[in-house]
Amino acid sequence: MADTIGSLIDKLVTVDLKMWNNQELLYEIRRMTCDEFIQEYHTTSALSRLYSILKKCCDLNIQRNVLIDEVDTLLVEMFGNPEMDDGRYIQRKHKTY
Repeated sequence: MADTIGSLIDKLVTVDLKMWNNQELLYEIRRMTCDEFIQEYHTTSALSRLYSILKKCCDLNIQRNVLIDEVDTLLVEMFGNPEMDDGRYIQRKHKTY
């Protein structure tokens, strides 16, 4: 069964919330000085934990962008106007995943 607009929005909100929670650590790092960062992340286990968080944030951002594209595409299909897919209403990303 294809996703409905409601189910896509639900997925998007869930991914946004996960991104929000995972980015909290990044904001902590932003407030650190370079010396504080080195002191906090000088061990292999701390760097491994930081890598996992960074990777998860990147993965969630990709999921978020895919879901946004799916919502845009479904809305254009719902309105039944293919001319809306000229770049003004659907702005597809040009990144590699």
